[in-house]
Amino acid sequence: MNPKRFLPTMLIAFLFTLILYILKLLFNSGLVHLPFIKFNFLIIVNLLLFTMSLFNFYKLSTMDSTNPSALIRSVMVGSLIKMMFFAVAALVYATQQTTSVGTASLLIGMGMYLIYAWLEVKIATIK
Repeated sequence: MNPKRFLPTMLIAFLFTLILYILKLLFNSGLVHLPFIKFNFLIIVNLLLFTMSLFNFYKLSTMDSTNPSALIRSVMVGSLIKMMFFAVAALVYATQQTTSVGTASLLIGMGMYLIYAWLEVKIATIK
């Protein structure tokens, strides 16, 4: 696979990080009141999603492109591994919290996962 195909994932990761960082600065300055969102958690989730997408992209780029069923299996296994990793991470996060669990942060993290997964499948299916 061409490394230029990974550019949309890098742009999404940069955009998410930029938005979260700006919202965090606005929240800390008092201009925006979002106490139910944990920005550091979301920035870490974004970083983990990006690194796992980079790993999956590398795995797909080393694969033989003439076998379409292997490509589909690889994308499905990569998505399953990513989903299981983040399910375990969410459970660890929920059990380690002494205060209320940021349900909104978890839902935003799941939405970010869905966007990354959709983008990964979209990149893998481009001929």
